Amino acid sequence: MDDQGRFTGLRFAPLLTTAQAPGVGSPREVLTRIFGGPFDATLFAPSFLAAVPEAQLRALLADVTAQFGALKDVRVGAQIAGLIFERGQLNVTQFSLDDQGRVTGLLLTPPPPVFTSLDETRAAFAALPGQVSLLVQEVGAPTPAAALNVTRPLAVGSTFKLAILAELQSQVSAGQKQWTDEVTLTDADRSLPSGTLQDAPTGSRYTLRDLAARMIAQSDNTATDLLLGVVGRAGVEARFGQRPFPSTREAFALKNPANAALLAAYRAAVLNVPARRAVLDRARMAPLPAATDFAGGPLARDVEWFATPATLCRLMAGVAALKETQLNPGVADPARFRSVSYKGGSEPGVLNLTTQITTLTGRTYCVSATWNAPGPLQEDAFVGLYGATLDLLR
Repeated sequence: MDDQGRFTGLRFAPLLTTAQAPGVGSPREVLTRIFGGPFDATLFAPSFLAAVPEAQLRALLADVTAQFGALKDVRVGAQIAGLIFERGQLNVTQFSLDDQGRVTGLLLTPPPPVFTSLDETRAAFAALPGQVSLLVQEVGAPTPAAALNVTRPLAVGSTFKLAILAELQSQVSAGQKQWTDEVTLTDADRSLPSGTLQDAPTGSRYTLRDLAARMIAQSDNTATDLLLGVVGRAGVEARFGQRPFPSTREAFALKNPANAALLAAYRAAVLNVPARRAVLDRARMAPLPAATDFAGGPLARDVEWFATPATLCRLMAGVAALKETQLNPGVADPARFRSVSYKGGSEPGVLNLTTQITTLTGRTYCVSATWNAPGPLQEDAFVGLYGATLDLLR
């Protein structure tokens, strides 16, 4: 994936299933030979060795043995395999074989942390570099179950889309709009991914319900901008607490290095809402950046959508019953909860995860965590902490 989270390559393969070639060992057997036996380069496909040369691979496997000791067991599940060593565990979260049973893909990750209390959760998030906020709030409770830096708004990426959904729901409930109303895509509406509508034919028509599902479950930016045009900015700004409220296309245009003058004008008008609106009007027609523009890291991180976790939990509470928020459960395992409603957002240097869960015993919580930093984020670590927090609540 590139720095904007867009696929640059995609290969579908069985994750942890028996290889198709006759006589080829199972994933468990192959993993046992890789991590429990002497090094054997023939276990790896030429494409894998081209990406990870044999000498480097030998060194990596030797480091695993030195740190974790001898392999004791391999436990293969539907989604991951656990490598049980003398002194710890590693998970295989991606594993694929070619038709000769040679490894073409292998990704090792440490198992997620296990917390025994929300105090441990808070401390783990607080140890991350940069700016981090966390709110664990039981719905109806007078005080948070856990809170970290909850008063300062941070950049939250696409989680702002909850405000558009909330305003749309309000207008539908008031009879001003209907979920079946249709919107026509024009060339001027096209934003950048994530999503797919930016590549749809001009003149394509979509219901508001379809656009809402794409906006939340797929984080489709073009669908988002279409809906923002339908509901208007005034209500969205009031719900979210940010004025002016840029569309995704406007934000991308301001981040485009080719539009440096526009960005300078936007920054200069930091305390002048009308002037900033005028800049956004110009940005709407300005050229969009290329994916390569983001290769160097975060661009203009002050052009974002900023919110506290309490704002995000309030927005989520208002739309959690809508099926659009339940299509993509995010980090949570739906089987472990009665219901899961989720929206997340990210760009280089920005990550937010916001989930409302109802436990099997009927308690409802919102968990919202945000991480901002000037450079690339270790997203796997953040997601691991967040998943462990959800597990503690269930």
